[in-house]
Amino acid sequence: MEKFSVIDGHIDTVMRILQDGRKFYERSKEGHCDLPRMQEGHVQAALFAIFPAMTKRNILDGLDQWFKVASDPRNRIHQVKTIDDFSIAQQENKIGAVLHFEGAGGIDKKFQLMRLGYQLGLRTMGLSWSNVNRYATGSMFKGDQVETGLTDKGILLMEEAQKLGITIDVSHLNDLSFWDVVKNTSKPFIASHSNARSVCNHLRNLTDDQIKAVHEKKGTIGINYSKGFLLENAFEKPEIEVGLDIFKKHIDHIVNLTDINTIALGSDYDGTTVPDCLKDSSSFPILFNYLLENGYSNQDIKKLASENLLRVFKDTWKN
Repeated sequence: MEKFSVIDGHIDTVMRILQDGRKFYERSKEGHCDLPRMQEGHVQAALFAIFPAMTKRNILDGLDQWFKVASDPRNRIHQVKTIDDFSIAQQENKIGAVLHFEGAGGIDKKFQLMRLGYQLGLRTMGLSWSNVNRYATGSMFKGDQVETGLTDKGILLMEEAQKLGITIDVSHLNDLSFWDVVKNTSKPFIASHSNARSVCNHLRNLTDDQIKAVHEKKGTIGINYSKGFLLENAFEKPEIEVGLDIFKKHIDHIVNLTDINTIALGSDYDGTTVPDCLKDSSSFPILFNYLLENGYSNQDIKKLASENLLRVFKDTWKN
């Protein structure tokens, strides 16, 4: 089988390494991502999240940990700041790392921390995690949903981010905030790790109209490997197993509503519970082989694995 290069749209490995006390450069039985397993899965690059970016302290601590991981030569990480960096990482047999803020709640009212973040390599950013901040409202995991969207300040934040060359990520936004993004931007955006709500009825997933809106803006939707976003009741019943057919149902649904150019990968590895069939970042070829055996072409897989995300970055980054 052809080796397909992967750009994973969302991993929480920086946080998980700190929690587990493990080394990125060593193979581990803990978590989902490390250098050996990512290389086995032909991962060209990934969006390494700073999570949760809910407070200024969270962001500063996250940046400190992020650079500890990214700057250690044993980890063989190449920080991605430009489109050319994706190819450079691949040529040097390193993992490309895109700095991502999962949420914007910790960014100050003057956006100084975002501008500093950009200088440090911030290239993708969510506007809220599953909470309410001064900019946007997230889809809540527990309790009542909050029915507010982007604030005026949130619209300004998004506009400033896009001027800098930061790709906006709508995963975790509630429906009102999602549609406010659509109304207030002409640029492509991503849902870095979200699935189809028609297949799995969870508010973190996208409705059919939202999927079509991402497509119309020439954005992408990264399939989330979290069991609870793939199959209903999987959060409440973790013993439920999720097969490759469920992944294909989500992919098929998005592709049938739009086209192959809208689909990407956003595993959420190291941040959630994933099915045994795709147990870690070495498993991407398993999914690709299954899709090839069930109607998808090599060119389809190339787009799904990396080319669609790369196209959005070319359209939204400055260089």
